[in-house]
Amino acid sequence: MKYALLALLFAAGCGRESSDDIDATTPDAELPDGQATDAAGACTTPAQCAAVWEQAAADRFTAVLASPTDLAAFLRAMPKGGDLHNHLSGAVYAETYLGWARADGNCINSTTFAAVGAGACSTAGNLPAPSSGAFFDQILRAWSMLDFVAGAQTGHDHFFATFGKFGLIAGNHRHDSIADLATRAASENQIYIETMFNLGTNTGSLGASLWSGAVTAADLPMFYNMLTMNAGFTAAVDRDVTVVNDAATRYRTLLDCAGAAPPPACGVRVRFIAQISRTGGNDQIFGQLVGAFEMASRTGNIVGANLSSPEDDTASLRNYDLHMAMLDFLYNRYTVPRRSPLRITLHAGEVTPAFLPAGYESHNTFHIRRAVEVAHAERIGHGLDVLSETDSSGLLDEMRSRNVLVEICLSSNDQILEVRGAAHPLAQYLARGVPVALATDDQGVSRSSLAGELVRAATDQRLDYRQLKRMTRDSLEHAFLPGASLWASFPTSAVADCAPTETMGLGDPPSAGCQAFLAQSERAQAQWELERRFRAFESQQ
Repeated sequence: MKYALLALLFAAGCGRESSDDIDATTPDAELPDGQATDAAGACTTPAQCAAVWEQAAADRFTAVLASPTDLAAFLRAMPKGGDLHNHLSGAVYAETYLGWARADGNCINSTTFAAVGAGACSTAGNLPAPSSGAFFDQILRAWSMLDFVAGAQTGHDHFFATFGKFGLIAGNHRHDSIADLATRAASENQIYIETMFNLGTNTGSLGASLWSGAVTAADLPMFYNMLTMNAGFTAAVDRDVTVVNDAATRYRTLLDCAGAAPPPACGVRVRFIAQISRTGGNDQIFGQLVGAFEMASRTGNIVGANLSSPEDDTASLRNYDLHMAMLDFLYNRYTVPRRSPLRITLHAGEVTPAFLPAGYESHNTFHIRRAVEVAHAERIGHGLDVLSETDSSGLLDEMRSRNVLVEICLSSNDQILEVRGAAHPLAQYLARGVPVALATDDQGVSRSSLAGELVRAATDQRLDYRQLKRMTRDSLEHAFLPGASLWASFPTSAVADCAPTETMGLGDPPSAGCQAFLAQSERAQAQWELERRFRAFESQQ
């Protein structure tokens, strides 16, 4: 009865703007995608309605492409799954950081634009954090890509220089930052975030204190035993776990998620990725990686690890193979024997010949492959140089067969490495069946958002509505959430317990059997919620 009523509403004009392409005189006439309708052109089952509404949304998307304002509004309202490549410190807008700086009594150096503590405000050149005016605007430009035009400084160098300028504020406001991130995600109809920040520092510091000299791949077994058998190791891991769990609870306290009227941000699922700087000491890096695997075995709030910092830095390039060997060693110590559920996603292929330093010109020929084959990465961040890799065709096929997702960050790829339009490999990934999902990278620095990335995908990459929807679904299919997938065959058929019936569509109030399945899987719960939001969104187009 419910779907009969919805069909009548749709036929009356609550769905498709025009049904001229439907043969309304023939029962079960075919839509362009092969879905059946009744004689009036309206849907009669959940599956049929889903197809009709999806077509309505696709038509609406095409209609608004020529209007930047309407396109932005449409894509802001469109449901979004997960942002899987998100650096917490770079996700906060400069205006927000300046508000926290004023509250803390921080000052900003008028020459370097670096934030300093209240105790340094008496030093010449350090001025109170402004709320408006010319100095305020200068800080916004120094702390982000706002109005940036390459000249004496490249976009690459300007982008990476921003973090040190607001780093003091970011470090003092981690929990506020997570709350801010969740609030903005909720405002864009987003379900899930995996955000990266520096974790495992206690085990990292312990590792650095225990090891003397260079680290080689051959040293890893001895180094691992030295670290994990040290009397202070358990306490170091405990301190690192406390940091993770505090972050997971304190931002929700700031949002008043336990209150009588929790904000929508409380409904955004948040998990953490251990961000480990690949430009640090190798003893510190190995200790942090060990700590990440250990933490994930003790708390579900941390789900992955990633090596960050510029991939084209000489330290990153010099130690690239060693870092891959570290991850291979720990995969066999923790993942194979199921001692830890930690997953690996890696910045790989975020390099171009123009920014590779002398002596490292060949490094755009193997980074992605070694991240996949040696380090066991399940996701690749950026993957810009895939077509420069040795046997790129074979690599693309391998990534498809291994189901390795690429986290596509269009804004930062343009701003940092000047890769955009047809030069971007997104079309090649899609053509070869490699799963991809859009992500923000550092949305505050980039002055973007997940909706903004969808706009770039539509305008710069010429993707259509169904491609954007598929990537949104891919983001949750490849999220590091625990539990089985909703999909038996992604994304065409759900598991038997949750498959559409004559009375239940994907995202509808679930049957008893489907509810029992969802209760066992946080991943499937998020995917079911995404389908519910798509039905609600598409039925209104």
